[in-house]
Amino acid sequence: MNPWQNLFFRLLFCFLILDIFASENDWTNWLGPNHNGYVEGNLNLSSNPKLNDTNVLWQNAVGTGWSSPIVSGQKVFLHDRTGNKENLTAYSLSTGNVIWRVSFDSQYRDDFGMENGPRSTPAVSQDIVVTHSPQGLVHAFDRKTGSIRWIKDLSKDFDSAKGFFGRCSSPLILNEKVIFDVGGSRVGLIALSLKTGDILWASKVYGNDYSSVIPLRIGATQLAVAFMRQGLVVVDARNGKEVFFNRFQSPINASVNAASPLILENGIFLSSCYEVGAGYWNFTSSDQEVNFTNKWKRKGVLDCHYSTPVAKGDYLFGFHGRQERGANLRCIKFSDGEVQWTQSIGNGHLIGVGEQILCLSEKGEFTVFDATPVAFKPVLQQQVLGQGRAHFAYSDGKIIARDNRRLICLDLFSEEFGK
Repeated sequence: MNPWQNLFFRLLFCFLILDIFASENDWTNWLGPNHNGYVEGNLNLSSNPKLNDTNVLWQNAVGTGWSSPIVSGQKVFLHDRTGNKENLTAYSLSTGNVIWRVSFDSQYRDDFGMENGPRSTPAVSQDIVVTHSPQGLVHAFDRKTGSIRWIKDLSKDFDSAKGFFGRCSSPLILNEKVIFDVGGSRVGLIALSLKTGDILWASKVYGNDYSSVIPLRIGATQLAVAFMRQGLVVVDARNGKEVFFNRFQSPINASVNAASPLILENGIFLSSCYEVGAGYWNFTSSDQEVNFTNKWKRKGVLDCHYSTPVAKGDYLFGFHGRQERGANLRCIKFSDGEVQWTQSIGNGHLIGVGEQILCLSEKGEFTVFDATPVAFKPVLQQQVLGQGRAHFAYSDGKIIARDNRRLICLDLFSEEFGK
């Protein structure tokens, strides 16, 4: 082997290693790597810094939808819609350049004049990116090339209901399975093979809704937790068999459960509007058996419309109240639901990073505040985007976020930050 060939193979090896191991701090699915909107880190933003042009690494025009971006292997993936086509686009995380884009026909039409674009956030694992369209189509794409691995029609195969606003459940990838809240007339949750799309199991019916499934591991037992139409559902991820169910349902027909279950150290937190309220269930395990006990259910504490709270220590931070009626940000103690403070900043989404919490409001205002129950203590508040409802992603100090017309990447660790 000559020196040039040797150099080529060394560089190729380095790129392959980078692509494989870049996932440690990636945001690969709905609510991030820990499925709870929280990551360890240290922002150290404490001197009222201001974002400037150097913090915006790149921006791109995007189509419609509320699907949030994800990050994997130095790529950003976004599922959106332009005209009658849905797109999955892979962008370079460092430059924003389009690496590949795959498009397919979309027939979805919203009955209430809302967005016709996708609501579900993709998930990526084992070099496969999975998307879920509002009309019920599931696509599995090759992460590196964008080629289609398989397609599944959940509406056709399982009578997946359109509901009020189309199909919204983001895919949960657990090892070789992809789990969805289908909520058809014949099934509740389903698991498909990540490699082939074949049906692995289907749970019994619990009604359909808009929350996404979250994993819960207790000892050697892998569970899947869902907030479905009828309430809290916990199934064995191996076969879909019910482990626990507790009814937690709105008396109003025109209602949705959109916030995902939040897994805490020894419990599960659920929240919804429409006269449902919030609840906390403690779990324990002994002799290969898992037990769940409801500790409290209460209205008016932290009634989440669509945004999932984040936890820090013994406290939850989330948005309370209906979006169209004026929601506010709250901190509560999750063990008993006691409200610590309330701040009126509208509605939005949250990501916890170390001792601070990042917030992106529907109006595009980016806020960083301390994760403390004492009071709302912002260290940064700045307009970065226009109107939008999609969640955002965080990866190694970078914020990847979208509004109704563009996708941007902000670098919080820019050398110019705060100057």
